[in-house]
Amino acid sequence: MGQMEWAMWANEQAIASSLIVLLGGILGLTQVFPSWGFGLYGVIIGIVMFLFEYPRSQRKKGTTCERMYQHFLAVAVSKLGIFGSNYFIRFVLFILVGVPCCFQLPTVIGGMCFFITSILYFVAAMKGESWSRSTQKAGQDEQTALSMVSNPPSAPPPRLPEGVSVSAFQRQVSAASRVYSTRESSYQHAG
Repeated sequence: MGQMEWAMWANEQAIASSLIVLLGGILGLTQVFPSWGFGLYGVIIGIVMFLFEYPRSQRKKGTTCERMYQHFLAVAVSKLGIFGSNYFIRFVLFILVGVPCCFQLPTVIGGMCFFITSILYFVAAMKGESWSRSTQKAGQDEQTALSMVSNPPSAPPPRLPEGVSVSAFQRQVSAASRVYSTRESSYQHAG
């Protein structure tokens, strides 16, 4: 069994968390909740963290499915150096970013999601993972996806297993129908 890559799950959790904080921040900017500054913080940090977490890291094994237009943001994240690639720094970053989100009701759930994201990044850092820019060329992912598409079946169900000829199958079906008809007739005689 292969080793699980925790950073992949942390990245997906971070994307979801930033969108939740963004929506909570928009709700916090309404006149219903006091201290609209935390709502503004939620909107800004939701957008910034979404842009920071949008590019996926290169997987250690297998293929990496890049997000659309991620190569533009991957250049920016890779230029951050250790601040963009080290998951211990992301662990601390998500804790610090999540604390102010807990001071206003609409952004509390997003703040808790940031804390869960920080735990996932901590586990990824303890496993020795780090962010690396994807080396996949543009358009390579689409070619891989197109090569994996299979043609639809040519015969309706039930389809014969490979290697079984039609005549052998017809013999089995006729033998089964004879057994069924003899059982049926024996039940009729008994009743």
